[in-house]
Amino acid sequence: MSVDTMALYIDCTGLTVYMTRDALRKLATELTRISEAPPQDCFEIHVRSAFSHFDEYDNYASPSFKSSGGLAAMIEGMHAAVVNDAIQRGEAPPDALPSPFELTFMHVGAEAVKEVATQLDN
Repeated sequence: MSVDTMALYIDCTGLTVYMTRDALRKLATELTRISEAPPQDCFEIHVRSAFSHFDEYDNYASPSFKSSGGLAAMIEGMHAAVVNDAIQRGEAPPDALPSPFELTFMHVGAEAVKEVATQLDN
């Protein structure tokens, strides 16, 4: 499936995922698959990765991530800073690259949901 079957748009009101019918069906199939696993297995789908591919020149192509007010660039810049900090601490290899902003669905139990819901914002 090509990257032109899905695009993400984020602004201060939320994240919108635009998908073609085939893309929605693929996502539904993946969500069904992970929902049938035991929740303690923490099966997940990384949506942008699932709709990414390598082009004929071996370049990685990921679905579009756009925003208003530069929000997408700010989020990806924050991620790059986290990766750079990990490199400086020796926790990541010097050639590590930040992955694109990702949308992930994970099947977990109620306790895991509660744990995330009660985390303090930082």
